Amino acid sequence: MKILALNGTYRKNGTTTTLINKALEGAATIGAQTEHLLLKDFDIRYCTNCLKCYGDVASEIAPCTHDDDMTAILKRIKKADGVLFGSPVHMGYVTGLMHVFMERACFRLARPTGEIFGLKGCPEPRLTDKPRAAASIVTAGWVPEEMRQYCDLGTQWLKENVPMLINGEFVIDQYAAAYFPKELKDEEWHRAFFLRELTETQQQEAFKLGKTFASRISDGNIGPYDVATLMEAFEQPENSD
Repeated sequence: MKILALNGTYRKNGTTTTLINKALEGAATIGAQTEHLLLKDFDIRYCTNCLKCYGDVASEIAPCTHDDDMTAILKRIKKADGVLFGSPVHMGYVTGLMHVFMERACFRLARPTGEIFGLKGCPEPRLTDKPRAAASIVTAGWVPEEMRQYCDLGTQWLKENVPMLINGEFVIDQYAAAYFPKELKDEEWHRAFFLRELTETQQQEAFKLGKTFASRISDGNIGPYDVATLMEAFEQPENSD
């Protein structure tokens, strides 16, 4: 059982990285082999919309005009049984780096031969060799748990798109809200990003997430992607189970 973590943070020692490492520790207790990739360490160029990937419907991983590190990462996804996506919240969303990665991955891991609501030419998975599990961890810089619905658009976006790319199911997610060890004064709020801390509870939740994620994979309780999964993702609110 292999679990791959794709980390969209720009800080290799920040809160997102810490929680991903905790999740992978939890997964390892179930017997998972884990790998943690910081996307910032790779050459991942912007999509130029050349449509080379889109025009190739036969390849398992479609070609690209860019000769960068994307192909190597996509091959790692193919080998994985589960993929954990991690990102800080940037402007209510995932980081630009994570978005660029997903944009580049789209038609390289999906072919335009599907149909949704009668619309043909929609993406459907290329990696049909096995179903894979997905999970996510996002971290907030200053927004508390009770305001997640106004801040975290990224988790829902991942839930809607990742299952199609990996041919599987989204299993679990964590939103690590901002925690401050003391009540901030009015003059401190403009520095909130620098004053937040990870709690022991959040780290325990990440560890548990990893165990739950690996257990679902180990139990063989992951099905392949289907359109119904996408429709459910549009309708369901974020949750952590």
